Amino acid sequence: MIHEFKSGYIRTIHYDPAQKHLELRFDNATSLAYQGVPLWIFEKICRDPSPKSFWEDNIRDEFSKATPKQRTTNITTTNALKNLFGPP
Repeated sequence: MIHEFKSGYIRTIHYDPAQKHLELRFDNATSLAYQGVPLWIFEKICRDPSPKSFWEDNIRDEFSKATPKQRTTNITTTNALKNLFGPP
């Protein structure tokens, strides 16, 4: 299951309900993953008006960290600038 945000600190959330594995990808292209996360947490963060605050209050310190499955890709300098300032 994947949920994408068009803006904000959290950009993409991947959730594997079979393994209860939640992975967050941030606007700086880093990823964090957590294990033992119930489905309702994934559903709630996807609907929350402030996913970053929800993550900080309900996930970050409540669940064990895991190894991200979605590998972070290298961003070229040009792409990094486009992400910051938009296309020319």
